[in-house]
Amino acid sequence: MSFSTEQKAEIISTEMKSLCCKTAILQGMLSARAVLTDGNIIFSSSSCEILNFTKALLGEIYSKEASFLRSEKGGRRMILSFRSPALAKYVTSLDEGIHFTEKCPGCKAAFLRGVFLASGRMTDPALQYLLEFSLGERAAAFIPFFEELGMTPRVAVKKKETVIYFKISAQIEDFCALSNMNQAAFAVMNEKIQSEIRNSVNRIANCETNNIGKAVSASMNQISLIQRLSDRGLLSLLPDELEHTARIRMEHSELSLAQLAAIITPPISKPGLSHRLRRITAIAEELLEKGAK
Repeated sequence: MSFSTEQKAEIISTEMKSLCCKTAILQGMLSARAVLTDGNIIFSSSSCEILNFTKALLGEIYSKEASFLRSEKGGRRMILSFRSPALAKYVTSLDEGIHFTEKCPGCKAAFLRGVFLASGRMTDPALQYLLEFSLGERAAAFIPFFEELGMTPRVAVKKKETVIYFKISAQIEDFCALSNMNQAAFAVMNEKIQSEIRNSVNRIANCETNNIGKAVSASMNQISLIQRLSDRGLLSLLPDELEHTARIRMEHSELSLAQLAAIITPPISKPGLSHRLRRITAIAEELLEKGAK
């Protein structure tokens, strides 16, 4: 079962007690997919569950019977055909702009769930942020509607169908929250948290890798300078503690600074050893430069 199918199944299975919210969800579905033909309202869907849900709402709210028909275009899509003067008037009014009957705070969320049921598709946020609505000729009317919700719709044509879509996670999360699609909203928020954790881990790993690279490069440079001093018989020109440190560094080139600090006598801290090696490097460069002249 796809992520979208799961969300739609949850919407259908969630009981609505308020008649006004049931009217709003039906209006949302009709606003997205219904057309008026010869006095008949035609609502299409490839989901039998959604068609049965719509038919049940029509019977409960308007006492209307609806007939199932096969789409003339073939395929899996089915058509629900029925007559209702009140709903015919509503579908006609959509040409002037998308609207719905709002009688309680839950009506807007119900309407948006209806739009999603009839025309929406949402990709699993763990794979991709994508929320789209196949709205056909009604897409243009929905653009200002979504903009009023604070969303920025994009428009594309897929398989000769006009689609409004969103790819910004915050806007998808907002739609799910406004629609009371809590499971979907949680999935988006959870993925954003997981993504931030992964990014943080990668940043830390990259930083540690860079630091290790710098440390290895510095160590190789130190050993090279010390070896050149030794080859030219110049190690004895270093102060005693620095000569001692240089010889141990050269003899134990495979050890890290922490491991090297642990075997030096008398004991020395890692920062102290690092300071000594910087002094050795500076003096070595100076001695080798003089020797080259």
